[in-house]
Amino acid sequence: MEQVEKLGRLKYAYILYLCWRCCEMVHKLRVLSRKALCGVVTLILLCAPVPAVCARSTMVVLTTGSARAVVDGRTITMLVPPMIDQVSQQTLVPIEFVARQFGFGVSPVPQSAAVTLSSADHMICVTPGSLEALVDGHAVGLSVTPRGLLGEVLVAAADVQLLLSVQYSRGLVDGQSVFTWVTPDPVVVGPVDVNAVTFETRREQVFMQTVDFNIIRIDMSGKGIHVLSCQSTGGLGTARFPSTYVSSLKPLVLMNATPFNMTSYIMSGSVQDQGTPVYYSGTYVSTIGIDADNTPFYVEGTAHVVVRLTTGKELSVARINQSPAAPSSLSLSLYSNYYTGGFSVGATEALVVLQQGKVVRLICGKYFTPRTLAAGQIALYARNPATAAALRMSPGADLRSYVGTRDCTGSTFVQCGPVVVLGGKPYVDYRKYKDISRTAKLGSRAFIGMDDQKHLYFIVTPAKVRLQFGDVSLALSRLGLFTNVVTLDGGSSTTLYYKGQYIIKGTRALTNVLCVPSM
Repeated sequence: MEQVEKLGRLKYAYILYLCWRCCEMVHKLRVLSRKALCGVVTLILLCAPVPAVCARSTMVVLTTGSARAVVDGRTITMLVPPMIDQVSQQTLVPIEFVARQFGFGVSPVPQSAAVTLSSADHMICVTPGSLEALVDGHAVGLSVTPRGLLGEVLVAAADVQLLLSVQYSRGLVDGQSVFTWVTPDPVVVGPVDVNAVTFETRREQVFMQTVDFNIIRIDMSGKGIHVLSCQSTGGLGTARFPSTYVSSLKPLVLMNATPFNMTSYIMSGSVQDQGTPVYYSGTYVSTIGIDADNTPFYVEGTAHVVVRLTTGKELSVARINQSPAAPSSLSLSLYSNYYTGGFSVGATEALVVLQQGKVVRLICGKYFTPRTLAAGQIALYARNPATAAALRMSPGADLRSYVGTRDCTGSTFVQCGPVVVLGGKPYVDYRKYKDISRTAKLGSRAFIGMDDQKHLYFIVTPAKVRLQFGDVSLALSRLGLFTNVVTLDGGSSTTLYYKGQYIIKGTRALTNVLCVPSM
């Protein structure tokens, strides 16, 4: 009992000592400089616990000689089981199967045994028999030569870590290979201002008809607001139905864009997305675009691209995501991963891959597939020997895009049909458009408009009212909302989606759309 009392007195004394030390520290803090005090506060903040970032993980377990894989606890059967390479004694695993489990798309390279693995952020090309793989356009050395077997490509388990950026380890059981991909939950910098996108219906009387115009107004100065041109995920020559775009893009608002050939699904107009030329038809352009500062603009002229090499030479671009220019042409052909074909680059020709203006790859005498390009990369192809020599000599290049004389580098624009409102007044000029017979048909149509207060407009006329362009032009100008309005696609393609519902839902698959992402 006495010992307990002594222990209690000791604890009480210790508490008093701590209180005295605290008082002494408080007194000293009073005479500390402001700078020192800030240092103390900073130290406290740095030492404070930080909430852990939530993450999602996927685990794939393969066993040598077994066709059964375990993916997040589920058993899945593979076509080709992992095996041991007799030369290196390393484990070979089917890279296509592993890539699919981590969300990669897998596609064979035409006229080749190679395979392309693609995700939203990466593009990988692996070729059986080659000790080099392409990762986002860069050549990467492998430890074991990939092998083709029954349509699958086998690579060393250790190389999977290099190609797919996943963690690789040996399992607890002998012969097991474990691949893990930890995906942190996305960090939301700030929400999109949904109130910057509004919908209204305006009614106008036109030649004894009552016309309801469905109008989306987009305040381009709103927080997080961006208008994007989105092409079919299948690439050039493919189309997707509106619901597919909505499911993948999850937009605040979405509308159909350019018309296209319904057999080949090739666009009829000119499209550029955030500075990357997607497709130029080579015809006259009257378009509403969005510049790099997110400000709408109107411009007329012919869309064209000029390449300025670092060496000082300037070259024109004749083709954009189309079949290559003729060997006699002094111009370049430009490609992005939107182009679905492939071609052989001759020994006297040159193809360079650009990333942020720098040449990261030079190809001569090999087959090239633009779909292997990573996001943000473009390829320039020269067939003429003199042009090819100039391209080889340059360590970089600057792309400048123009509509007429206006520099539209960094801009987004979509063009296909006539102007119907110009400077706030009715305007239709059929003479400048070779495809006017298509865009001038009666029926539901879509338009893109702008005003001088940084607003962009998506406009749709209903299918039940049959208006010609002259009627639409007059009615839109009477509304008094727009300085300029340009025609987009129409008919069965006409689609307008707004915050979870379709105002009008088209019945035709589309090659590209305009949308405002919701995040």
